[in-house]
Amino acid sequence: MAEENVEIVRRVVAAFNERDTEQLVRLFDPDCEFLPFRAQLEGLIYRGHEGMRRFARDMVEDWDSYVIEPTQFRVRQDRVGVAGQITAVAPGPRTIESTAGFVFDLRDGRILRVVSHSDPRAALDAVWLPG
Repeated sequence: MAEENVEIVRRVVAAFNERDTEQLVRLFDPDCEFLPFRAQLEGLIYRGHEGMRRFARDMVEDWDSYVIEPTQFRVRQDRVGVAGQITAVAPGPRTIESTAGFVFDLRDGRILRVVSHSDPRAALDAVWLPG
């Protein structure tokens, strides 16, 4: 099951990088919650499939491109931590390169919750915390 969950997360990252909103929706549970960096700063949680569509629209408005390149995965049951490199291009253009981490919680083969972390190590370590 652990390797299957990593593969699902890889598919989510690929869909995100390709800006394939409908594929993202298919991979997320209808009751999902997504807390990307911006949402955490603004106190916003993207919820459900409509929330994922809204997130995708917000990303298109904010970024010309935004690519996550996973460099490390850590998995425990239905939780997958990902560390990676981000390359984003904002209008202007302005390129931003950074590291980041993400914690994915899955249920029945779909993404239930994602939390972004500015510290990749924190995301990897969060895999061991209670869900």
